[in-house]
Amino acid sequence: MSLTPSPAGSFQLASNEVHWWCANLDVPPETSARLFATLTRDERSRSSRFRFERDQQRFIVAHGVLRDVLGCYLETKPREITFACNAFGKPDLSPVFRSRLKFNLSHSAGLALIAIAADSNVGVDLECIQAQCDYAEIARRFFSPVEIAQLHALPSHLYAEAFFNCWTKKEAYLKARGEGLSIPLNSFSVPLTTDSAHTPVDLYRAPHDIVPAKRCSLYTLQPAPGYIGALAIEGSGWRLRQWQW
Repeated sequence: MSLTPSPAGSFQLASNEVHWWCANLDVPPETSARLFATLTRDERSRSSRFRFERDQQRFIVAHGVLRDVLGCYLETKPREITFACNAFGKPDLSPVFRSRLKFNLSHSAGLALIAIAADSNVGVDLECIQAQCDYAEIARRFFSPVEIAQLHALPSHLYAEAFFNCWTKKEAYLKARGEGLSIPLNSFSVPLTTDSAHTPVDLYRAPHDIVPAKRCSLYTLQPAPGYIGALAIEGSGWRLRQWQW
């Protein structure tokens, strides 16, 4: 289902559903201007820190679309939505909304992903597959020994896709936990499977966790050619629905 860039309606989210939205960030100037008008002074200031205008515009659209989408669920004007951050900087809806809604945003190059759930913490990550990248060196720094061994066992033509599949799952999990890099990326392992989207798996518990993590499901997302995404959410038995902004 696609949403016209306007918060004209409201969306219902079942208790066992996760909605994930994909948005193209390269939009006409009038759309970008409309979204810019919904941003706070701080968001506008953050957009101005990017060196290149294209990156500024993509930041504006990504955060404007987030407000647009949340406005549909909350039946609230996008510019009236306010956020609060936890101690690690992960944003959540301000307590004033008294909403069970949980969300997460990721954007890379010309696309953005937004995950929406109720009551359960959710994380999403998106990466544009780059043609030139020292995947092996990055893996040695940030992946677990199990993941590195699995990558090395793959044929060279599958390496890049598996690398980003692993990277996005790890990032999505950390974002769902909401604790940032206080959990080292190499302290836990995720499956490198490149199966079709929406296949849940249990995450291997990070060995240094003081409090055992809740069971978490991971999903591979394939929003567009040349991109790989992942979604992580507490619990199991979720039904994912895809939407296009």
